[in-house]
Amino acid sequence: MSAARGGDGASKATRTALQRAVFLDRDGTIILNDGDLGDPSRVELLPGVVEGVRQLCANRYAIVVVTNQGGVARGKYDEAAVHATHARLEEVLREATGLPQVVRAFYFCPFHPEGSVEAYRREHPWRKPAPGMLLAAAQEHALDLSASWMVGDQERDVQAGAAAGCRSILIGAANGTSDADYFARNVDEAAARILHVDAPQVAAGVVTLHAAHPNLLQDAALRLAITAAAESLAERTGVRLFSLEWTGSQLTATLAGGEIVALGFAAELRRATQRWWQGHGGSGPLWAGA
Repeated sequence: MSAARGGDGASKATRTALQRAVFLDRDGTIILNDGDLGDPSRVELLPGVVEGVRQLCANRYAIVVVTNQGGVARGKYDEAAVHATHARLEEVLREATGLPQVVRAFYFCPFHPEGSVEAYRREHPWRKPAPGMLLAAAQEHALDLSASWMVGDQERDVQAGAAAGCRSILIGAANGTSDADYFARNVDEAAARILHVDAPQVAAGVVTLHAAHPNLLQDAALRLAITAAAESLAERTGVRLFSLEWTGSQLTATLAGGEIVALGFAAELRRATQRWWQGHGGSGPLWAGA
């Protein structure tokens, strides 16, 4: 199967150095959909996707979507509808992240051995759990599979990743029956795990900010604003932000560079978010000790 038939994205890469990638399943991982989807108007991102892909792109991972689309074989929609859905998905991701490009390429397999459309009624090496889509993407985009990850919500995603030589993260609760390397609730948690595991072996600093009032940090809009401020500060200062962990009353940040770097980062984050808090009608201090 050529990339023109199954893939959407840039032509074969001309880079000499291999790049690491994160292969993402589509339905149930990126978008809200339990079955077949060939309608671009129904594209809806799942929670955590925007934050996760933003972090992965910021750390120079190529994002590649690999998805079984047996709905084509079952006659529910055609390949053109899949391409249109992927174009809409990329558009939504760009709008939500503010990035000029999010997904390097889309790959899909329209075949299914029990399909009702004769042209597509067969097994194919691109259909997960086979690794065909990942292998094709690696060849066409100069990707290092041994340094890459497969993230999805089904065991077939884990199996495809393993067969391609990637590490894997299963979206959903660990149930003891999966061969996944790690588990995560959503793409954001998966991204944090990837960045932590792949981080250079440098000293990490951990610092905790305590909210001025209990449960203050349960507000989703406030968390989003603080997260954006932390990511902006990390990008501006060149500090690698490994993770942000929340409770209702505290925020714990883990960064590269040791405790001194973490303390300086926390002090600046306190100042920046306190200004935001006051500018948006917050009464009193945002953080304890302010």
